[in-house]
Amino acid sequence: MNGDISRTEMNKITINTGRVRINKHNSVYIILFLLSLITWIYNPEFMSTGTILNMLRQASALGVLTAGQLFVLVAGGVDLSVVATMQMAIVIYTKFINSFGIWGIIFGISLAMLLGIFMGLLNGVIITKFKVQSFLVTIFTANILTGSRMIFTGVDSVGVVPDAIRFLGNKSTGPIPNAVIIFFSIIGLSLIILNRTVFGRKLVSVGSNKVAAVFSGINADMIIIKSYCFSGIMAVLASILLAGYTGYADMWIGEGYQFNSLVAAVIGGNFLGGGRGSVLGMLGGVLVITLVLNIVLVFGLDVTYQYIFTGLIFIIATLIGSLGMRKK
Repeated sequence: MNGDISRTEMNKITINTGRVRINKHNSVYIILFLLSLITWIYNPEFMSTGTILNMLRQASALGVLTAGQLFVLVAGGVDLSVVATMQMAIVIYTKFINSFGIWGIIFGISLAMLLGIFMGLLNGVIITKFKVQSFLVTIFTANILTGSRMIFTGVDSVGVVPDAIRFLGNKSTGPIPNAVIIFFSIIGLSLIILNRTVFGRKLVSVGSNKVAAVFSGINADMIIIKSYCFSGIMAVLASILLAGYTGYADMWIGEGYQFNSLVAAVIGGNFLGGGRGSVLGMLGGVLVITLVLNIVLVFGLDVTYQYIFTGLIFIIATLIGSLGMRKK
């Protein structure tokens, strides 16, 4: 069983247009192409190499976060605590680095990663052992973590991000931004895990049919818990990229990313019910969301229009992907 393969034969249905086969996972790239074409016609300079690299840098934090979200989606869950984890992680490593210098980098980031793993364990255990809906659990744990952060910081902003974090989020190695290198490294890692490992096959099996997976000898609960731990780790890494890019550790940084990551994954053809996961589809979804945010600025529209465009694109992608099923 393959992570980029749907959980039933019906989900493999495609639309044939000559030699082009349009399915749920690649339809997002049609939308990406059309949006890019429209933007290029309006402003040819928008598609320059520098602008594209900058957009990829912007997409990196959301992309890494969505990669973690994808693993949870494949297992049949959802993680709405990722932004709260990001925000607490920023507070932890920024405080440590500003207070202890080089040693603060090691301890601060290590402690933040432990936070991500702990949040994954907490969410996964409550969901699997107490049979509570994932969206409820992750909303409540997010609220607890947000409240704890506000008590710890006294509702004050953390301040300027240390140079070590800026290097990862806003600097470049040669012409390529470091954030983009990290982003595509995570994409490659996710492809390998989901498509080439036993864990990836088990993850798809659990998301497809948990009962059948258990009867086949898979520890379904442990697989689900691991998917949430992976999501927690990706949330911490995304916080490093986002804080490094903005240069300022605002305590509400990344607000709304929990929903953007879901939209990006679903636009890429990934099913909220689990059992299907396309990393490349997810990548296309992240690029579309990022392009929409930039198009709003290019056309001089109010930022609130991004919500309308994102919703419309979500509907269009869903309709394109469902045409094959209608044909069946």
